[in-house]
Amino acid sequence: MTAYRPLLLSAALTTVLAACATTPSADPAAHLPVPAQYGRGDAAANAPVQDIQREVTAPPADIRADAWWQGFADPRLDQLIARVLDSNTDMASAGLKLERARAQAGLAGADLWPQASGSVSASASRSTDRGDDWSRNHGASVSLGWELDLWGKLRGQRDIARWEAQATAQDLQSTALSLVGQSCELYWQLGYLNQAIATGQANLDRLERTAALVQSQFKAGAVSRLEVRQAQQNIESQRAAQAQLEQQRVETRNALTVLLDGQPWPLADEPQNLDVAQSPALAEGLPAELLARRPDLRAAELRLRQSLASIKVTATSYYPSLSLSGSIGSSSPSLGEVLTHPVATLGAGLSLPFLKFRQMQLDIDSADLSYQIAANDFRRTLYTALSEVDNALSARTRLAEQLAAAQASYEEAVEIARLYEVRYRAGATDLRTWLEAEQTRRSSELSLAQVKRSQLVNDVTLYKALGGGTP
Repeated sequence: MTAYRPLLLSAALTTVLAACATTPSADPAAHLPVPAQYGRGDAAANAPVQDIQREVTAPPADIRADAWWQGFADPRLDQLIARVLDSNTDMASAGLKLERARAQAGLAGADLWPQASGSVSASASRSTDRGDDWSRNHGASVSLGWELDLWGKLRGQRDIARWEAQATAQDLQSTALSLVGQSCELYWQLGYLNQAIATGQANLDRLERTAALVQSQFKAGAVSRLEVRQAQQNIESQRAAQAQLEQQRVETRNALTVLLDGQPWPLADEPQNLDVAQSPALAEGLPAELLARRPDLRAAELRLRQSLASIKVTATSYYPSLSLSGSIGSSSPSLGEVLTHPVATLGAGLSLPFLKFRQMQLDIDSADLSYQIAANDFRRTLYTALSEVDNALSARTRLAEQLAAAQASYEEAVEIARLYEVRYRAGATDLRTWLEAEQTRRSSELSLAQVKRSQLVNDVTLYKALGGGTP
């Protein structure tokens, strides 16, 4: 009975310590109310009214299998994204981090089982002041150690490692989602720049023909030198704009090369305008689905669960721990007889780390405060994600309105420029008025292309905010 008194004492003390190591709710995201629908900035519609119901431990959605970018109906864009996902260094690093996290989870699980070790030794000795023969000795031993997981500390560490592996898998999907978005934006930026450069070159040719016409009129005495200088000034202004656009195209191509791990994207596969893509129809879904679909939010919640579990692990690390050990070994001067007389040893050790009561309480308080900080950060991240979706949905509607207005404005500018050209050739207006109309037409054309690009980029932003394609 005397041998069991330390165990009984430690059990009684552990009961007292457990009362000091209370943990918060088992589900750190159990009460996160969200709106019933996206309200596009409407305060009443965006009021939180319902809790999220989801299973965070469900397998992550595969971005490749989702392939929401195929909705833009551009095969060359699909090829670009496939190459980026296959060759990008960020994807490779994210994959290696996932393998490392899974290996660490395996190590944490192995700690629950007995750990075996063994050794073989050989030695020889001889006196240096006498001519004795060498004295040889050989030994071999096998030992087994096992820390009993009395309070669930090792199981908690295993769960934390598993959650980290699951969160790292979500990080991989989040990296893929981000790379798809970057690829789309750079691809369409090239389309816009190629269209703007081609349009600018056509405008430059038109301005040079206009300057030749003005020069002929000047020689005939029909216009003054002022008109000649105005025509030349417009040519130089267009050349400056062309140089700027060409530099932007070089930078965009280089950025795309970085995404492709140093392999340039073929010039023949570059989009020459933005008519190659179409804005896909997109079902909105519900705000409550967001947490279950966005990989970054799923990773954040898994790490929040880690932070919660760390409170219990920190507390149980100060509970009494019982370790069992056993070994069997033998030694002999002869190598052939080293296993003839083995000696077995059994042992048990009880450690009492709770004697550091002040340090224990501070560590538990620190873990609890870390969890509370992480919980607040997670809530902010969730509501930020909701606002991102709401902003992108609102922008989708407004950009559709802008596109219709920009198209109408461009058509009017083309007709106005044509009419002023007719009037100038008939001598009914001056050159400046015609050149200003041409400049307005060029600006309207570029504005229309910019709105198209903004619409496509916003679609990608919305897909990223939703965590991929909608069901």
